[in-house]
Amino acid sequence: MGKGTNKGIVIAIVAALIVIAVMVAAITYIIREERYGQTQAADSGQQSPEAGTGEIDPAIFEQIENNTPEEETVATRPSGWYGLYESSGEPEHETGLESASAECDDVYAWIEIPGGGIDYPIAYCENAEEPFYFTHDIHGNPDDKGMIITDSMNSDDFSDPLTLIYGHNPEDGTMFAGLHRFRDSDFFEENQYINIYLSDAELKYRIYACFTGSADNMLLAYDFNDPAQFGEFFEGLEDIRDLSANFREEARPSFGDHVIGLVTHCDDENKRLFVYGVLDEVRY
Repeated sequence: MGKGTNKGIVIAIVAALIVIAVMVAAITYIIREERYGQTQAADSGQQSPEAGTGEIDPAIFEQIENNTPEEETVATRPSGWYGLYESSGEPEHETGLESASAECDDVYAWIEIPGGGIDYPIAYCENAEEPFYFTHDIHGNPDDKGMIITDSMNSDDFSDPLTLIYGHNPEDGTMFAGLHRFRDSDFFEENQYINIYLSDAELKYRIYACFTGSADNMLLAYDFNDPAQFGEFFEGLEDIRDLSANFREEARPSFGDHVIGLVTHCDDENKRLFVYGVLDEVRY
């Protein structure tokens, strides 16, 4: 056997020894780390994920999940003008607006007066002179009681300074007959709000006044987009000679407010009963 062969054998033996040494060092390191993990787990009373079977204890996942802060629910602002207001919370009342608007394309809102027995859809009438739904029901059938309506003197989103809402005063106490209850001072004090529901928001109005006045349409006589005329109209209301009139001074409208006026018939054909409310909250 030559010298070259002997030299090759020596090199192979040395290489094998190096590999064995590396493997021994690696095994020693792994054992030391495992023992360290077991010691740490024993100190905390919890099994180390690296110890034992090598599987992570499901309880750890549960603990992490329970300690994860919940995401805060942020209300999506509606695209309408009322989306500029901060929401006071979610709408307070389930209505039939969705089903009513599915039955009739002209239904766009819902009115509810807690304590007043009024809880109806609102239809929009393009013809202010002869409003269709004032003499027809939601299906378009002739009906003396009609529906609660607004007309083309106003927009269909309650964005105007003053929006008038009309309803009949039938003897059976339905529709807007319940408005007459606000002529009682005790009832007026105890029932302060009118709720208007749209598809994406609730508009909550605080009742300012209830009185009987001229049947003339004030939207024709006043420009409520003019600060002077707005102020003149509402300042003049409290001079109305109606012994059963009720006012809530702290809710008196100021220019820039959104006001609704609910209108129905009374005993005098030349007059109407009015209930006014001022926007107080928006919910969405």
